[in-house]
Amino acid sequence: MKIAIVQMGSTSNKEENVEATYRLLERAKGSELVVFPEYQLYVPTFESKEDMTHVSESIDGSFIKSMIETAQRENQKILVNIPEKNYFNLKPFNSAIYIDELGLILKYRKLHLFDAFNFRESNVFEKGDMPPRIFNGSGDPIGVQICYDLRFPEPARILALNGAKIIIYQAGWFAGERKYDQWKTLLKTRAMENGVFVVGAAQTGERFTGHSMVISPYGDILAEMGMEEGVVTMDIDFSLIDKYRDEVPVIRHRRTDIYDVLDVDAFKMI
Repeated sequence: MKIAIVQMGSTSNKEENVEATYRLLERAKGSELVVFPEYQLYVPTFESKEDMTHVSESIDGSFIKSMIETAQRENQKILVNIPEKNYFNLKPFNSAIYIDELGLILKYRKLHLFDAFNFRESNVFEKGDMPPRIFNGSGDPIGVQICYDLRFPEPARILALNGAKIIIYQAGWFAGERKYDQWKTLLKTRAMENGVFVVGAAQTGERFTGHSMVISPYGDILAEMGMEEGVVTMDIDFSLIDKYRDEVPVIRHRRTDIYDVLDVDAFKMI
């Protein structure tokens, strides 16, 4: 699979971010899958729910319709990130929307909101309400997570057990002490512990770490951007997954007679 990872420097100007989306899509022509980062359309201030409601998008809105048209015209799969309009609560969802070349739409809503490092993402977003899922409309199985989800190993393991060959993290990974090292280490760990390719598509600029990258099942960095806005492309050979899992069979060696991916609080010894 030829994949294009888009690294953006989004701002609080939605119109400019939409224009940047179309501009960067032009640079991703010829790729089978194009991946955009978190906060693609708008970077929140985290102050109140009104911060995101006025820029939220519906699945049948004009932006997604334009992405469907592009995917069909260019024969591509496109993974975008939007503040998804929530009709039952004023706060939108932080959603990854997968669109394939046939016009199929699948979505994942961010499960773990970034209430850490003095940020309060729950001020502006509603928690996701759907489990980790595989996107495999017309191609190889893809798992999708969003930013802070990276710090939680369970969803990635669930995706791997359900057949994901690549797990994608859309991120607006905020800069700070140790943050780049944590970003890189966690991406590599998710790849090696599950025997999958991992892609991190990141925001860049003064507030973010940048450094979008592609990681092999062995933990090798196959491609890495710096702080520039742009697109990096990578041909992924999925046969490397079988090779790694034969050599390092961590999936087969799990002791599911002793533990599994369950709610461990329910099994605490009294």
